[in-house]
Amino acid sequence: MSYNTLPEGSVVLRLEFSIADAVHQRGLVSVLGAAISAWWNRPRMPAHLPAYLRDDLGLPPAASPAHWLDIPVNQTIPPPLRRPGM
Repeated sequence: MSYNTLPEGSVVLRLEFSIADAVHQRGLVSVLGAAISAWWNRPRMPAHLPAYLRDDLGLPPAASPAHWLDIPVNQTIPPPLRRPGM
């Protein structure tokens, strides 16, 4: 499979033709099994990447889990008004 784009056809069209050709040659079950196997065994991102590697890969900074007690209190909301005599 090639990713070179040619003026006479798109990559998606050639990929669809390749999949159709593989199904024709090997059968639908075999092609689906290979696709599921490739998806299941795909490379995964390690759980803890150092900040310099995240920056090199263009990933956002690591998210820290938030706890509801860590959320700052919004000081712009005024306290409820108290009526006289209550």
